[in-house]
Order: sequence, then structure tokens, then C-alpha cells
Amino acid sequence: MSNSKTDFSTIIEDMMTSLRLAGDNFLTFFLAGLGMAALAILMLVAMAIPLAFAAAAIVFSVDPTFWANMGPGMMTFAIANPYLIVGLVALIALPIVGVLTTVVGAIYGISKEVVEDGEARAENAFSWFKRRFLAFTGAGIIQSLIVAGPIFLLSAAISLALGGTVTGVYSVLLGVFAFVWVFVTGGLLSMMFPAIIDGKNPIEALRVSVKLGVDRFDRVFGIWTAYIVLFAAMAVPTFLVSYGASFTPRMHMAIPMIAVVAGGWSAIAGLLLVAIVFPSMILAHARVYAILTGKQLAAPKALEVPIV
Repeated sequence: MSNSKTDFSTIIEDMMTSLRLAGDNFLTFFLAGLGMAALAILMLVAMAIPLAFAAAAIVFSVDPTFWANMGPGMMTFAIANPYLIVGLVALIALPIVGVLTTVVGAIYGISKEVVEDGEARAENAFSWFKRRFLAFTGAGIIQSLIVAGPIFLLSAAISLALGGTVTGVYSVLLGVFAFVWVFVTGGLLSMMFPAIIDGKNPIEALRVSVKLGVDRFDRVFGIWTAYIVLFAAMAVPTFLVSYGASFTPRMHMAIPMIAVVAGGWSAIAGLLLVAIVFPSMILAHARVYAILTGKQLAAPKALEVPIV
């Protein structure tokens, strides 16, 4: 395991190298992303069809007056027990989240190839998807439970204690806790998918990721924080215009160009996030994992200068 000292320049180098790799392999990640998105849609449809048939069979096999009488009671129950309903929805959503994370896991697979071999092919994403499907699914479910579970339980407990909706100072404190919790757990779990790609099962990958996050806090949380700051910086222009407009109702009439520029930037930032920044974040995690676990990195590609 690498024990080299980490400073600000190291984090910047990690980010810049990953952004360059994402740019150099743009077409590979673009095609892999399209393929994985299509596969995710097919999987969701395949999951939805039997559920839709089962629901239709139940609905049409029961007398309509039963549903008419049951509807108001279900609505009253849902209003009185909102967090129970949210919890049930979350349980149903967990398998869906697990399936969708297989798509992200496959992108981590080709990222490992780029980082360690210097190149990758888009179709290799399907190979990683097939080889590590169950491990990706398990990792996605574990991450969802760890990151979102405590936030849900705490908000439910506060709501029950207050006897209603969480507002005021409690809402602010809950928001602060949610941000800190997501930041800390997100950093500790950020090496989990690279560990899955490295052959670990979900539980082993969890242990490895947390250990790296604790032992090499500087490197792991450094790159995690760098990308959070980058995401925030890209969102700032749109946020400031929206926030200002909420206090200045006539802002869009007085300074229309600001709104136009903000809208244009939102579109550009969205494209950059999908095409370059998000793939580079995955590459950064794969690269940092490779460095910290002593893997051999691919040599940087030399700049090709045409000779006339």
C-alpha cells in the first residue's frame, strides 16, 4: 500500500489526471454509458412487467366497490403514518437501486482498464456487468442502507417526537446532519466499487473501503472533497440567479440576459457533468484505489507530434 505523503498538489494532480483521462477516452465512456443506460431501461422494464400483471390481476379480481371503500381508509392511514409509507417504498426501491448500481459498477470496470492498462473498449462494460452483477447489486444495496438509512430513521424519530412535520431549527439540524453523514459515509464507501472490480465480495469491499478511508483519510477524502467542490462550483451560477430571482420578482424583466446566461450555463454544466466530470470522478476513485493498493499504473500517453 502506498504511504506517500498527500498534499494539495497531489489532490489536484489526481483530479487533473482523471479529467484528462476522461477526455482522452470520451468516446469509450460515451458509448459504454449509452449501452449501460439501454441495459438499465431493459432491466427496469423486465422488473415492471410481472409486477404490473400481478397488480392488474389483483385489481380486476376484486369487486370495484372494495377499492372504492378502501381508498379513503388507505389515504387516511398514509397521512397518519407517512414515514411507514416512505419506508415501504424504500424497501421496494432497494432492489431497483441495486440493479441500477450494476450500471455504475460496469463503468468502474472500464475505468480500471484505463487506469491500469492505458486503454479500454466500450463493450468491455458488458463483460464487467455480467461478471460482477451480483456483487454490484449487493454493494449498491449496502451503500443505500448505510447512507440513506440513518437519515430516514432520524427524520422519522424527530417527526414522531414533534407530532408532525419537521420544521424550524430541527429541520436545519437535520439538514446539517444529512450533509455531514452523506459526506462522511460517501467518502468511506468511495473505494467500494473499485474493490468489487478488484475481485472482492460486497462485505470484503466494504471493509477494504472503510479501512482505506480511515488509514489514508487524506488521499481518499481529498479526492472525494475535490469533486464535491467541483460539483458545487458548477452549480453556483444557476443557484445564485435562482436565489436572487426569488427575492427580486422582476429580475427576469430587468436583467433578462442574466437569466439567459444562467440557463445556458446550466445546460453546458449538465452536459459536462454527464460527459466528462462524472466519468472522471469514477476514474479518480479507480486510480486512487490502484495507487493505494500498489497496482501498476499505465504509463501516460506521449503527445504525438506529426513529422512532416
